Amino acid sequence: MPRFKQIPQIQALMDKKECIRNIGIIAHIDHGKTTLADCLLSGAGLLSPQMAGTARVLDYLEEEQKRKITIKTANIALLYNNQPGSYLINLVDTPGHVDFTGKTTRALRVIDGAVVVVDAVEGIMAQTEILMRQALEERVCPVLFINKIDRLITELQLDEKAIQEKLGHIITSFNDLIEIYAEPSCKDQWKISASAGNVAFGAALYGWGFTYEMAKQRAVKFSDIMTTCKSGGSANLAETLPVYEAIFEMVTRKVPNPQKAQSYRIQKIWGGNLNSPVGEALRECRDESPAVVAVTNVYSDENDGTLVAGRVFSGKIRKGDKLYLVGDMEETEVQAVYVDMGALHEKVETVLAGNLVTLSVAGKVETGETLWDFAHQEDMRPFECISYVSEAVVTFVVEPKNPKDIEVFQRGLERLVSEDPNLKFMTDRETGEFLLSGMGELHLEIAVKELKDTLGTDVVVSSPLVVYGEYAQRNGVVALALSPDKQNSVKVQVTPKLEHDVDLEEGSQVLVVDEYQNILVDVEGRAQQLSKEFLEAVKAGFRYACTAGPLCGEPIHQLKVGLIDFALAPDAVTSEIEHAVSKAIFGSFLTANPILQEPIYKIILSVASELSGESNRILNIRRGKVSQFEQKGPLTQITGYIPVAETFGLSKELRSVTSGRAVWQSMFDHWEKLSPKLAQETIREIRKRKGLPSDVAKPERFMEL
Repeated sequence: MPRFKQIPQIQALMDKKECIRNIGIIAHIDHGKTTLADCLLSGAGLLSPQMAGTARVLDYLEEEQKRKITIKTANIALLYNNQPGSYLINLVDTPGHVDFTGKTTRALRVIDGAVVVVDAVEGIMAQTEILMRQALEERVCPVLFINKIDRLITELQLDEKAIQEKLGHIITSFNDLIEIYAEPSCKDQWKISASAGNVAFGAALYGWGFTYEMAKQRAVKFSDIMTTCKSGGSANLAETLPVYEAIFEMVTRKVPNPQKAQSYRIQKIWGGNLNSPVGEALRECRDESPAVVAVTNVYSDENDGTLVAGRVFSGKIRKGDKLYLVGDMEETEVQAVYVDMGALHEKVETVLAGNLVTLSVAGKVETGETLWDFAHQEDMRPFECISYVSEAVVTFVVEPKNPKDIEVFQRGLERLVSEDPNLKFMTDRETGEFLLSGMGELHLEIAVKELKDTLGTDVVVSSPLVVYGEYAQRNGVVALALSPDKQNSVKVQVTPKLEHDVDLEEGSQVLVVDEYQNILVDVEGRAQQLSKEFLEAVKAGFRYACTAGPLCGEPIHQLKVGLIDFALAPDAVTSEIEHAVSKAIFGSFLTANPILQEPIYKIILSVASELSGESNRILNIRRGKVSQFEQKGPLTQITGYIPVAETFGLSKELRSVTSGRAVWQSMFDHWEKLSPKLAQETIREIRKRKGLPSDVAKPERFMEL
């Protein structure tokens, strides 16, 4: 039996596309996403109004409750009853902390509208802009909720005119982002205004909010709201102006239903033939069509095994269905079908196109996979072409405390990476160490905690390490290298990769593009002469070389490797070919004036104005560069750039000198060349840590002269 009485009504609405809305809540950290989600759950009858704003229902993980931040995306199906009918609103709550924006990016693939929450005092922040850009690139329609209006009244004590100017500035800034990042066809129709009904105002913590039309209908003036807030009665406004009603009304009127959204989104997010039967089914969001599911989350359950969450873009999903994994080229069977209700899953018979779903499936599935009706394999194309806003630039060395747990430990790491595409795991080929890389310290701390809890064993973790990048500044020589047995030779030349070097649609010469944006190109067209086994060996040698470069074993970035020639023995062994390829790449790379680059964070810091000087001093000491000071009421917002290597311990120092009054966020921005002296010191330290010889090898060690 369903644990939620709304489930039968929710199921009844699944085939009424005009009554479905797939939305997400996105915002800068601490602007009120999860608090607003509580209010929406309350409005749908799933949470007591007294608990809304403090329960953090969708932050159901222990670490989320303890840290008071959203770490994973959470889905819930909400039933909204109004006149003249009812709506099924599939809601996704997303992380605001930059370390977890990879999960937000993926969630945008399966929603059609985004409620962007902005703090009325802080306004549009850097993370707001990043998330807006990602949403618009996915053709997700944005609407705006300006939260914490009460702070303008009670804390800043602004008059009505000043408040209107402040809110007007936020709306203008929001429209500026749409003008910059939205496609021409969307700009005009997605720009917002109070009169258009796609902006709401309120204070989610106290449960009140309104749109212009809602306040007009109920004869509530803004002066009345100011008077009530000043008298300490902010919570009383929730009876007249419930925030859930403002958001639901805005969403149902301004966010497109899945059928309308897919008509223009599919051509952007799916690379297959739009005129094929499957392409037409996807654009029209048909139920009676091949089943296609884009997977956004994968997690393990002790009762249900592998659970995959995503969106049904066409067809219908039932228990027993046989689906094909497009990426892994394997078949799986649906063992159960669920509707997500936050931390709980409600078992249902069928989920139709345009809805979010969670499936229990047989075998292993990776996040980002596409599940497909195998009968239509000729039209198969994955949905996974997502561009993330950050990179894995911080590493922990991890190992099980008990060496006997090594195999279980490795499987646990592999599972973590399959569930979170922003984590990377590799074994250092020189030291044998297990390296887990992520977007930041918090991202990795959460991953290690999850690993410990899953394995039930203790894990030894190093201090955080920075992931550096090895780069070529000029063309290397044409390098000829022999395999260890001297029976095979390979000739390559490396050059810095240019933006136009990769055109996968037309560039049939491109053999590999790896995760570091290195490319392997068949210059003379000879690779077609290789057997599949030998071609895979050439590719493996390329990947091996680029994963850990010759300067200090750090990844090579942005390199173009031209495969010029090769001579293979009749009885060649693949491992010998791999070695020859990697040696040739190293030899040419070391003649290309290689340098070491370090990752740089963009940092946005808000602090009381009288403490801004001290905060600036700390950034300068840590090689930071401040680019902007901006006054925001009693606060100063400092924008700047700081090397990732200099951020370890920054949190403790800033909290100490500001007595905990500083709020900041950092995100990966770019790679920057180290000065020759610092590069030399860093290379020496990394080589020592990895047990490598102190001096970088000469090119002659790898190639024939």
